[in-house]
Amino acid sequence: MKEIPNTISFKQLQNLFKAATPETPAAIGPKAFSPFDWDHRIKEVLKEVELSASQAAEGKSTDQVMAIGAFRTHLMLSLQALKAADL
Repeated sequence: MKEIPNTISFKQLQNLFKAATPETPAAIGPKAFSPFDWDHRIKEVLKEVELSASQAAEGKSTDQVMAIGAFRTHLMLSLQALKAADL
């Protein structure tokens, strides 16, 4: 697995975006868009974030810890959106 950089410039991000090959829904597969699958995946990621939150916070700045919290909040909101959509 490639190492994730701490920072990336907008120009580097554009170059990566241009080099990426687009995936069509047919290439991904029909199950990738199942709401039940997304519900399960989001819950698994949320569980992992909650279990490793204390370890993830060690040696991080306040902004980085707040970003982890914001990520968790977005996961919770996405679960609520799935429930509200009645999917």
